[in-house]
Amino acid sequence: MGTSSHESYIRIVDGADTAVLMVHGIMSTPRHFDFILPYIPAHFSVCNILLDGHGGTVSDFSKTSMKKWRAQVLHHLTKLSQTHQKILVIGYSMGTLLTLELVERFPQIKAMVLLNTPLKVFVKPVMSMRSLKFSFGKVNTENPVELATYNDIGIKLTPYLWQYIPTIPRFLELLKLCRDTRPKAKSLSIPAHAYFGKKDELVSVKSALYFAYNKNVMVQVFDCTGHCYYEDTFKTAVIKSVRCFVDTLDKAKNT
Repeated sequence: MGTSSHESYIRIVDGADTAVLMVHGIMSTPRHFDFILPYIPAHFSVCNILLDGHGGTVSDFSKTSMKKWRAQVLHHLTKLSQTHQKILVIGYSMGTLLTLELVERFPQIKAMVLLNTPLKVFVKPVMSMRSLKFSFGKVNTENPVELATYNDIGIKLTPYLWQYIPTIPRFLELLKLCRDTRPKAKSLSIPAHAYFGKKDELVSVKSALYFAYNKNVMVQVFDCTGHCYYEDTFKTAVIKSVRCFVDTLDKAKNT
């Protein structure tokens, strides 16, 4: 099970009372969740969406907006809530923010798994250098961190660097969303597991502090995990969380 390219994976099961919504990050891909998909039961609906402007060119990405992404997530949550009693949300990076800001509007959302939530952003120089290398088609496939980062890019890169200039507003919109979502993290009222990595090249580990005093959120920080590269213990913990929430929701029939 999984996505073979940068495309949505939608599986709506007739009569299912539980659905899983997955939302990837900026310039990322639904394939980010491929390691999780095998642990979603066949009788659950799955909505692993491709955000607008992703899966294509830099030009496609520059023409989208945060407004469109918000509308897209709202659309899928609305549709799922109309046909399912329970929703498990799994978000990555920006995808965690887009769902956190909507969670209060949908009582059907019963739990969340949050990966690298960017409540505070700190871009390390190594990420900027990698982005430049990737634009020129250079990637060290022997370096697992670099390869994972390259594979997580959900748009076709270009060596014509000026073509990235129109994308700048997308990142400014993201920074605003990071700031605006911080109160939502502190007040989240449903069970959630939030995961971070000390070697994250984009998200400051201080982001975890916004969940620190919320009794509904279990927070774990891993030593060797980056923004795209997940150490095995990180993946194992995330899968354990997903299976835990899946089992809980599966047992809570008609509630």
